[in-house]
Amino acid sequence: MAAVRRPHELGALRSALDASEPALIHVTGLRGVGKSSLVRAATEGTRALVHRVVPLPEPRQREALADQVARELGPLAPHASEISWEGILGHLVHQAADGRPLTLVLDDAHRLTEARARIGPALARALVSAREGGASFHVVLVGSAGALPDVSLPRRPASPPDTTPEPVALHVPPLPLRAALAWLPGATPEDRIQAYAVFGGVPAHLRLLDPQARLETNIRRLFLEAGAPLADRGIDVLERDVQVPARYVAVLAALAVGEADWGAVHRGVPDLTTSGQVAPYLRRLEELGLVEIRRSLDAGHGSRNRRYRIVDPLVAFWFRFVLPFRHTRPEPDVDAWIAGVVGPSLDDHVASVFPEICRRHMALDAMEWAGANARELGSLWGPGYDVDVAGILTSGAAFYGRCLWRNAPAGVDMLEALDTMVGETRFGFGRERRLRVVFSNGGFTAELTRRAARRDDVALVDGAALVGAAAEGDGG
Repeated sequence: MAAVRRPHELGALRSALDASEPALIHVTGLRGVGKSSLVRAATEGTRALVHRVVPLPEPRQREALADQVARELGPLAPHASEISWEGILGHLVHQAADGRPLTLVLDDAHRLTEARARIGPALARALVSAREGGASFHVVLVGSAGALPDVSLPRRPASPPDTTPEPVALHVPPLPLRAALAWLPGATPEDRIQAYAVFGGVPAHLRLLDPQARLETNIRRLFLEAGAPLADRGIDVLERDVQVPARYVAVLAALAVGEADWGAVHRGVPDLTTSGQVAPYLRRLEELGLVEIRRSLDAGHGSRNRRYRIVDPLVAFWFRFVLPFRHTRPEPDVDAWIAGVVGPSLDDHVASVFPEICRRHMALDAMEWAGANARELGSLWGPGYDVDVAGILTSGAAFYGRCLWRNAPAGVDMLEALDTMVGETRFGFGRERRLRVVFSNGGFTAELTRRAARRDDVALVDGAALVGAAAEGDGG
């Protein structure tokens, strides 16, 4: 299952569930990203009631939960005989009061919000009751970010000091490159990276791929042919969660060509007269997990110098290449569109995704060559410098990296350019070791390789290192 490919998220969720104090845990992420699989893996072997909320009006939702409780945990106690949220949850707290921890998982919990279910206050009271009674009762809400029931836990009095725990928020991102490898088509690291940049790391999408077919064949079959399963994916991610998707579509189309600043996003939505009007759309897209708002690692407190990027490469590919195909009339020939539109711009698209691939490599896999992974990670930009990947390793060393999907243009000295940019930022200044890293999909020039070999503060990371031979495995 996909969860075994998420050791960090799995460990964080299990740690939260191991707490003796009652806990409210939010598990969010894109549809199909593997939230349910992760929760099932984390609760395996524990006493847990995993309930998938039905897409029905609130009374039917209560009845469905009550029926499952009765089947798995025995008949509801007399005080819970009425089918109410308070009665059902009170019964569960009573079950957890026998010294055996109990976890209630409400999967697809956004359906409760859509049905205007009044479960939030009842959940809050149940958790408070469990806390006061010493019952180890946890509630896990799984669903779309920004659409989960509002559970406002009351604060304890100031004396004694308030120890009311904040809800634990666990966001499940798309799988990183290595975890997606078993589904990706292609025989070389370059092929696999290209496929990842098109189809991203959402397991529900990766399972649709034919790993034995060429990338172009998968693009044709999954995006462009009549009845293609991902033909409407870009609109599908919006229409359930926003009422008027047109401006959201315009924002995502502006970001589909790569990470952009506020001004570029605003220019992509021509009917907004002032730049400030784009803010609610960006915030909502961030809330839904579709867009990441990024700040330079050396930005001052309160800095408004931000950049925005689409989180899932597949969504970016869809808005860049599939949306225009679907709305060009007459609809173009599929093969002509791939040859004339997708093919010539595919490298540009991959190059826009490549820095995030490199950043996640530093977070998860840099241990293999640097002896440590990143504990602080991001990018740096400002007057005179723009560093794709930067951060601090767990060893304490600072690192600064440039990401080149293709080799540097002729005449460009990447190490000299990187050294100059490092000199323009104060980030990492004073640290004993400051590492320069150059990422590329393929080999490096002989001159760059020789120069890197003469310096102990330079590392070259190619596509083979990003893919990692040890990461090849079962698709689960």
